[in-house]
Amino acid sequence: MKKHILLITVTLALGLSWVGCNKSGKLDTVSKFTAPAGPVELKLKWPVGERVVQKIDMKMNVEISVPNQPSSIKQDMTMGQDYALSVLKETADGGHEVEMEFLSMRMKMDQGGKTAIDYDSTKKPSNDRKDPTTATFQKTFQNLIGSKIQYFLDASNHVERIEGVDALVNRLTTSGQGDATAGVKSMFNEGYLKQMIGDSRYLPSKPVQPGDTWPIKIDIAMGDLGTMEMNYDFTFQSWEQHGKRNCARLEFQGTFKNKPDQNSKPAGMTMTIQDGNSSGISWFDPELGIIVETTVNQDIKMTMTITMSQRGKTITQTMTNIMSQAITVKLDSVK
Repeated sequence: MKKHILLITVTLALGLSWVGCNKSGKLDTVSKFTAPAGPVELKLKWPVGERVVQKIDMKMNVEISVPNQPSSIKQDMTMGQDYALSVLKETADGGHEVEMEFLSMRMKMDQGGKTAIDYDSTKKPSNDRKDPTTATFQKTFQNLIGSKIQYFLDASNHVERIEGVDALVNRLTTSGQGDATAGVKSMFNEGYLKQMIGDSRYLPSKPVQPGDTWPIKIDIAMGDLGTMEMNYDFTFQSWEQHGKRNCARLEFQGTFKNKPDQNSKPAGMTMTIQDGNSSGISWFDPELGIIVETTVNQDIKMTMTITMSQRGKTITQTMTNIMSQAITVKLDSVK
């Protein structure tokens, strides 16, 4: 049971971390951009030779109600991920080839007052604590570090194709088949990787000015969990100084749900998001052509049905999960 809960929590944490991109060194310089009186185009820029390192941090609280148990299970988790985006070249049609490299992973989960997972790829593992679950995640994430994916973007910054996904999955698979990390492995599919570099999908298709709004509808493939359907309304709230940069403050709110894949039941499990709500703020720098920071708050209610064998009998349990999480995406450095 514990492994199934770990699987779904980690998978959701990965699958809902979809927004933001940032630039570091250039953030230390005062913006030369002057906000125009009228509409302005908010479009991502990819200068050839630039290397951007992004930092994602999440805090998550989960309460799981299990049938026939007197009290709910409570989990508190923090999770972080750093990765680099290097612009390799511009293509003949005005698109770009961008390389992503996974740099580090960190995760800590407390359940019932005890630490279930405590891992940070930047730190040397402690020899005095032999936790098999942490060790399993350590092997999986360590294989992830250093992996590279090639993105090919068109002139509109949409992902045309990705190379290196199979090699990445193979690296994760070599660490073993532990149930606790099955969700992590299944998440690193082409659909999930596309949305990690898909900021352009949330930006308006035409020039906008403060007060303008636009709807966004996006479907994100999440492997064995099916498809995440997201519906948002974005508003260009105002021009705002964010650090030393003159940015467009974009506020958003919306709902999301998943559409399960009827042909796939990971580890005998199905999941349905009944109520997912999200809101947040992004700061877009037109001069740098990138989102410098994003903060997101999400509340989720979902049911998880698990089928297992117990004493020769097949047992099905349905649990209700109430989850809240806060996500921050910021630049770490740029060269």
